[in-house]
Amino acid sequence: MSGGVLSSWKWRLIDRLYLPHASDARILIVAIDDASLARLGRWPWDRSVHAELIRKISAGNPAAIGYDVNFPEASDERNDAALESALKDSGKVVLPVELDLTNEQNRTTYDPGRVLASISRLSTAALSTGFVNTPLDSDGIMRRLPLLAVSSDGSSIETFAVRVAEAGGVSVDAHRGTDAGTRLLVNYPDVPNKGFAFVSAADVMDGKASADAFAGKFVLVGATAPNLHDEQLTAVSHSAPMPGIQIQASILDTLLRQDYLREVPGLVTFLWLVLLGALIGLLLPLVRARYYIPIVLALWIASIVASLLLFGRGWIADIFWPTAVALVGFGAVVLERRIASERQKREIRSAFSRYVSSSVVDSILADPSKLKLGGDRRTMTVLFSDIRGFTTMSEGLNPETLVETLNTYLSRMTDVVFAHEGVLDKYIGDAVMAFWNAPFDQADHARRAVETALDMLKALEEMNAAKRFGERELHIGVGINTGDMVVGNMGSLKRFDYTVIGDAVNLASRLESLTKEYGVRLLVSESTMAGLGDGYLARPVDLVAVKGKKEAVRVFEIVKRAAEATEEERGRMERFTRALEAYFRRDFAAAVTIANEILVAQPEDGPSKALKDRAEYFISDPPPADWNGAWVMKKK
Repeated sequence: MSGGVLSSWKWRLIDRLYLPHASDARILIVAIDDASLARLGRWPWDRSVHAELIRKISAGNPAAIGYDVNFPEASDERNDAALESALKDSGKVVLPVELDLTNEQNRTTYDPGRVLASISRLSTAALSTGFVNTPLDSDGIMRRLPLLAVSSDGSSIETFAVRVAEAGGVSVDAHRGTDAGTRLLVNYPDVPNKGFAFVSAADVMDGKASADAFAGKFVLVGATAPNLHDEQLTAVSHSAPMPGIQIQASILDTLLRQDYLREVPGLVTFLWLVLLGALIGLLLPLVRARYYIPIVLALWIASIVASLLLFGRGWIADIFWPTAVALVGFGAVVLERRIASERQKREIRSAFSRYVSSSVVDSILADPSKLKLGGDRRTMTVLFSDIRGFTTMSEGLNPETLVETLNTYLSRMTDVVFAHEGVLDKYIGDAVMAFWNAPFDQADHARRAVETALDMLKALEEMNAAKRFGERELHIGVGINTGDMVVGNMGSLKRFDYTVIGDAVNLASRLESLTKEYGVRLLVSESTMAGLGDGYLARPVDLVAVKGKKEAVRVFEIVKRAAEATEEERGRMERFTRALEAYFRRDFAAAVTIANEILVAQPEDGPSKALKDRAEYFISDPPPADWNGAWVMKKK
């Protein structure tokens, strides 16, 4: 049998296929055990003792006696003569020989000059002799042995068990159940329970064993006492050495019952491995990862069950390579899925990073189930920005320049949004829509949105100063609102966007439009102001009912960060706040006066202009008595 680590693993797994089965009832072992040594004397015994043991067994008329004790040297005449006489009188005894075996090219040979046999007078007196060598596999396990050994001079010797079987009248075909080298796989019986009937040699000598117990039996006599060191590991001994006579009994049992074991042809094993690998390779990619292990286990168990069934019918099916194929197939599919998953993640990241921030990409990669229709209601902040006069500007540009201008602007604005961990919802022509507090919680979402708007305005100033748009300059208005809205994947089953919808979103869009009405760059709602805290120079601008909404909302202008504000700017904001308070008290004259003071110092202050015009209007045409200060917008 071929050696090597893999071969050892293969056969150690096959060893586990042996199931207990009853041995041939005709086999009886007479054990030279510890009790025998204690009662009959130290080993080796006088040959007259062996002679008496053979006579007592022969008296029971056994079918054959396999006496596994070698007598290679002459003793005294009395003892040798006694044993010779007993062997001749029995006429059923097979004695052992020991050979120096070599296996080459499926042929077992031995050196005729190195044969250890009983002395000639005893070998001649015995019915026959057979070799008792039990060659070990490369891992030190006795699994198979040749039934025939051939010498260089052409002579041959059969194994001990074959000679015992033949002595009992059973013809053994050396080629049945053997491999190409006439080696027999031993089909060990119920060895853990000793499998065979045992009688102590001491009991036979003392007459405690009935002569009838030997009638028609194949009696094997040999050492079982551990101190005699006639033991070897076998396929079923489970790390506990088995006495040599028990191994010989197992060989004889296999021959008598003709319960031969043969290896499944290599082609059949190969086809099964191909089928197993194909099933794993085809089934696993079709199911979810949590079903991988159950499927592989089911296929592997099917291989084991099939191997057990075949073993019970005398066929040894390799279970090492199916196990290896199952593990390798499982590992290969898992690795391929991992590689595909990583590749898919890279593709998703590459695609989505053009539209959403890295936080959304990470969320989708961590839980792809989020890529489904549906949404959640939560409090968020949404931002809209728009280029002033873009439609008019685009009419004077060729398409190439227009696209280049727009791409340059949008790229920089997108970077600003992502820098503050916002989600870029979409581009609406030249408009940018972004939101915060989804998909991850951001407690300071209002502040993040305002910081984004201020940085967008600053970035645009820098781009204009650097002539990034040529001789023209771009200016934007930004509207921000905080409120309850629905966020999630909206669209169809085949195409959808991660976006937000709701009245709070619409209000942010209206606030962006109102920046043109008030001549400011950044307007926020009262709810957004409530989430900012200190740190910004801001002023209330108006109480306005935007188009499409009956309820009026307070809107505020965020001018800049408080740390960047001058005393003059702080004073102007305070004066405008007093003018607006006078306006809401219906003291329109005072409102006009304060507004004029502001406009003298800052003629382009949009909110002051709007407040002055509206106050003057109400001076000439006072509002109704139930007026609450709200201004109703007639356009978006």
